[in-house]
Amino acid sequence: MVRLRRRRVKPPDRCRLTAHEAQVWRSFRAAIQGEKGESAVAHVLDRSGLAVLHDAMLPAGGGRTTQIDHLFLSPRGIHVVETKRYGGELTGHPEDERWRQRFAGEAPDAPPRLIYSPVMQNAAHCRAVYALARLVDPTIQVFSHVVMTGTAVLSPALVACTLSLSGLETLLYGLERHVPRGTLIDAWRRIGLACHASRHQ
Repeated sequence: MVRLRRRRVKPPDRCRLTAHEAQVWRSFRAAIQGEKGESAVAHVLDRSGLAVLHDAMLPAGGGRTTQIDHLFLSPRGIHVVETKRYGGELTGHPEDERWRQRFAGEAPDAPPRLIYSPVMQNAAHCRAVYALARLVDPTIQVFSHVVMTGTAVLSPALVACTLSLSGLETLLYGLERHVPRGTLIDAWRRIGLACHASRHQ
């Protein structure tokens, strides 16, 4: 009887990426994760029964435009939603321009990644929305919501200025459902028209 010996096959060496290739890969992966988060938020908003706009493009002054993940209308005003899907540990303060991100297993002395604050990012979106709404009625209120859909562990200060997906559902559940007043509807229509025009420029 002849015994055959199996040869162990070595796995191929892990391919090494150049710094540029690694940056491209990180950007691609972040885009995919971002789309997952936006889809989850869109699903929650679409079930709310409120008027909603997704992936809205609005003028931001100086010939520029700004892309807004979600907008929805309630009797209280116009709500601007920025969705983020992060991992690791996030620390910072609502007024910080940059948040710090660390992942488990990193060396304690490794410098943290710096992430532009979604709170500040959405504040700029709110200004673009209000610039249109105030043309109809300057008393219209614009509300900012930053929704975190990933696995990131947030410091207490960041928890206080953001919403989880379930937190967004609670917020929506607590909103009144009567029809918004006339000027609010007019402002919402103006925003919808501006979004359509920005996409076809």
